[in-house]
Amino acid sequence: MAGETEGRKTRPVCIAVTVAKSDSETVVFILPITTQPPLASRKFIEVPQIESQRVGLETHVRKWVMLDEINTDILERSYVWEDRTPIGTFSSVFTSKIQSSLIALARSGGASVVDRLK
Repeated sequence: MAGETEGRKTRPVCIAVTVAKSDSETVVFILPITTQPPLASRKFIEVPQIESQRVGLETHVRKWVMLDEINTDILERSYVWEDRTPIGTFSSVFTSKIQSSLIALARSGGASVVDRLK
């Protein structure tokens, strides 16, 4: 892409919440998954090894779902994803933990949102 100085890297993400809009589009709330240990001041949930296995990620490296950095996008017209095929699914228990933590953090104003809906 024009203006880029670094190579692109595929980054795993967690689609934490989806909302169907009345115009047949789907808003997705996307949380990054990182292998870099987060600062203590950040809000995150560590991904258990079994959950990494469930979603098809390497299990020998620790991972965290970042809760305080929410990206939003429209699924049907997003240019962000080259491949929209899910690589796997977290368990319903772990997904519920992510969602409830995210909702609580958003309600308290502790999360920043990157709006890609425009």
